[in-house]
Amino acid sequence: MTPVVDEKKVQGKKKQKNKKKADPRKLEIFDACFALGGACNWVGDFDDAIRYFKRAKEGCEEQLGRESEKAFHATYSLIPCTVMRGGEKIEKYRDLLKRCERVLGVENVITLETLNQLGSNLDDNEEYEEAKGVWERYLAGRVKVLGENHKDTLGTLNNLGVIYELGKDHEETKKCSRNFKKFLYASGNSERFAQMITSCPGLAFEG
Repeated sequence: MTPVVDEKKVQGKKKQKNKKKADPRKLEIFDACFALGGACNWVGDFDDAIRYFKRAKEGCEEQLGRESEKAFHATYSLIPCTVMRGGEKIEKYRDLLKRCERVLGVENVITLETLNQLGSNLDDNEEYEEAKGVWERYLAGRVKVLGENHKDTLGTLNNLGVIYELGKDHEETKKCSRNFKKFLYASGNSERFAQMITSCPGLAFEG
């Protein structure tokens, strides 16, 4: 009896065999490019930030593949540094989000942070309804990955509170406020500090 050959498995093995092994020394250089790009971005030197992030992106794509996590990270880092109109930036984040969800999964940190940035840009562009949906997805992902009491959810709760307040969704604002206080105590921040950092005072003062 002639054995059945699984062509997909054969091709997969060939690809694995022909796959170039990444050079650890080069990857260290690209990690340094990430760090330098982040530092330049922090001080507002966007031209140099773009240069370093591009080098990291090209290097990671060459060493690890176009759909590697580090290549996606470099693409994510490049978008906010690049001068473009709000609508163009939103489309860049949408495209990156689709690719991240397909390749990395919905709970990957790059996928979640892309969701967060998409929400922020929609908010800046006054597309509040869509921003609300995006941030709700982001919050659900953060809670699932990090747990309910992680302090990183504070900013998302605040963003959602602002959106709910703008939309006069008082019930959701109250719910957000209760959760905000819960996360506040878990993170070790005082309510006084929360009142200072939140752009939606209702979250801190709501009873």
